[in-house]
Amino acid sequence: MATSAQLRKQILQGSWDAALAALYGADPAVLQRQRGRYAAALEQFELYFGPGRQVQVYSAPGRAELGGNHTDHQGGYGLAAAVTLDLVAVAARNTDGYVRVKSRGFNKLDVIDLATAEPQAGESTHSASLIRGIAEGFRAVGKQIGGFDAYTASDVLRGSGLSSSAAFEMGMASIWNEEYSTGLTPAELAGICQYAENTYFGKPSGLLDQLTSAVGGIIFADFADSRTPKIEKLHADGLLPEGMFLCVTDTRGSHSELTSEFAAIRQEMEQVAACFGKPLLGQVEENAFWMALPVLRSCCGDRAVLRAIHYFEENARTLAQRDALYAKQFPVFAGLVKQSGQASFALCQNVYCTADVRHQGLSVALALSQSILQGSEGAWRMQGGGFAGTIQAYVPGQLLERYHTAIEQVFGQGSCYVLRLREQGAVRVI
Repeated sequence: MATSAQLRKQILQGSWDAALAALYGADPAVLQRQRGRYAAALEQFELYFGPGRQVQVYSAPGRAELGGNHTDHQGGYGLAAAVTLDLVAVAARNTDGYVRVKSRGFNKLDVIDLATAEPQAGESTHSASLIRGIAEGFRAVGKQIGGFDAYTASDVLRGSGLSSSAAFEMGMASIWNEEYSTGLTPAELAGICQYAENTYFGKPSGLLDQLTSAVGGIIFADFADSRTPKIEKLHADGLLPEGMFLCVTDTRGSHSELTSEFAAIRQEMEQVAACFGKPLLGQVEENAFWMALPVLRSCCGDRAVLRAIHYFEENARTLAQRDALYAKQFPVFAGLVKQSGQASFALCQNVYCTADVRHQGLSVALALSQSILQGSEGAWRMQGGGFAGTIQAYVPGQLLERYHTAIEQVFGQGSCYVLRLREQGAVRVI
């Protein structure tokens, strides 16, 4: 194990290019950027935690949701892909029983006393709660862990639907798993991170985000048993046909303060399920749902009913998307992507927040995408929790420059990302 200064020198000399290329691709400009990024993270670690420390460097990817919008938390299917936007963490063990984490772009240093396991007042919705919850998750499955110091630098757009929180969580979990040799599988680590986000952070998320960051590639998951979901990994190579690009647009409207809006979707779906004596919509027969529609409207209200309809339709659509990917039938897949986007407007109603209808960045981005891509082989949809954040579009090469330019004229320079998919999940890089 090398010191931070030794690693920084090796990285800048190109000694770790093979490891970086495996994650980000071999384009010289990309490698140069990643060398500088990793070296800067190592330098910042020294600034906050002192020189001469033996360190290791970890990476945890963000993810793009490909299908299954708000289906995973109801025991349904999910489809997502890891992307090359990631969180990098430089970490070193310590012996004092504390975790200290400094994250680029945040003024505070998180300091967590591992002797205090319970959720703490004032920590909810902050990164400290995630760290404390992950630590407790390890202990709950009988794993002994200790302290570490870490500096993180994330390229995953915060509050954008690319799951910056899952990348952060998996970065923390990977450090503990490696530094303390806990031997947990990626799926087990993902479960611990979901527990922390649900119980300590206070966001009732499903498991798909954490699983995708943990496993990498393209993940199809069946959440009928949420404790042990069935996972299929589709390899990232070959998802997109030659000349097709996946673009994600940051509409510059953060959804990080919209937890209550996300929670309402889950609560309303589960309210409908409760009318059948079930905890989740995935346990309700669809035919029984349609037969009970008059009663459900009266008991739950129309928005809850429409969101339940979205669940049944989106769940079937996600399975069809998986089948289309296996069959290499991208036109079929793209058609299903557009259907999913339409359902977000009409049924799930999570494209914009009704409490602030003057701001509808996602709607504008989707309309602009449609104006450019309509009639091509491309497709477009909202992704993630919704209400703000990002959209995704599959853009044919001949339209890429036009699309990229038009989007950035509306949402600002640097708002449109042309993403590569990533085969690796959360991993120690160096």
